[in-house]
Amino acid sequence: MEEVRISEHVVLLRGTNDGAYPYGNPVRVHGGDTTVQIDSSLEAPAVETDLVLLSHYHEDHVVGLGETSAPVQIHQRDLPAVQSWAEFCRYMDSPPEEMGEELRRQFRWSERPDATALHDDTVIDVGGGVRIRVIPLPGHTGGHCGFFVEPDDVFFLADVDLSSFGPLHADLESRLSDVRTSLARCAEIDAAVYTTYHHKGPYTDRAAYLADLRRHTAAVDERGARIRDLLAQGLTAEQMIGRGVVYRLDGRRPWYADAVEEVIVGQYLAEFDEVARR
Repeated sequence: MEEVRISEHVVLLRGTNDGAYPYGNPVRVHGGDTTVQIDSSLEAPAVETDLVLLSHYHEDHVVGLGETSAPVQIHQRDLPAVQSWAEFCRYMDSPPEEMGEELRRQFRWSERPDATALHDDTVIDVGGGVRIRVIPLPGHTGGHCGFFVEPDDVFFLADVDLSSFGPLHADLESRLSDVRTSLARCAEIDAAVYTTYHHKGPYTDRAAYLADLRRHTAAVDERGARIRDLLAQGLTAEQMIGRGVVYRLDGRRPWYADAVEEVIVGQYLAEFDEVARR
């Protein structure tokens, strides 16, 4: 793990392979005598910190939370999924036997029933004039958030990872409409530094940031176009799985690829139906 100071009060904890899954790039914010860590990771568990803020509940962001006595906060829409394993599995829209004990071991997953809720307008006063504002960015999960650190003007986008692969939104409360709204909000936010939990950043050039955001956003419409093309060929939703809607035909398909594509194809088809009814 490499520690990269990206502003006066913010340090990026860069993981293996630029934080590609299962690794990640949390950040630590220092203000006064207080340290706040935003997200945890396999290589940088949030153990030496005064407060843990979570962008969302996915396993790679909550590593080892049972190993710290620091308070944990997460958006109210994702809160139950860090308080209980049963709720985590339900929010992931997968039965516990499918999630498996191996995932719990790998990410040292622990229930945190004492975790408390962040809200859309929450501002955390870190100390020494440093504040962290919650930036709601739902879609990836229902309660997915970014965070804006003041006065440094650092925007942490969490899993809006700016990759050309595009957004993932296949959990129980994921919504395609929320993805579109959140991406538009990311384009509106003016910051001195932009950084993500996986792959990309830090950016200090807004033009470079916006260029990668446009490529990331373009995947949303490209997937829709592929689904329309498959519909024109007479394929059903089930037959579209494995046909390149989300994962490339010539690329690696993770074990969860079929389930992800099933959900995302369904979201697009529902959107198409809604537009047709208007």
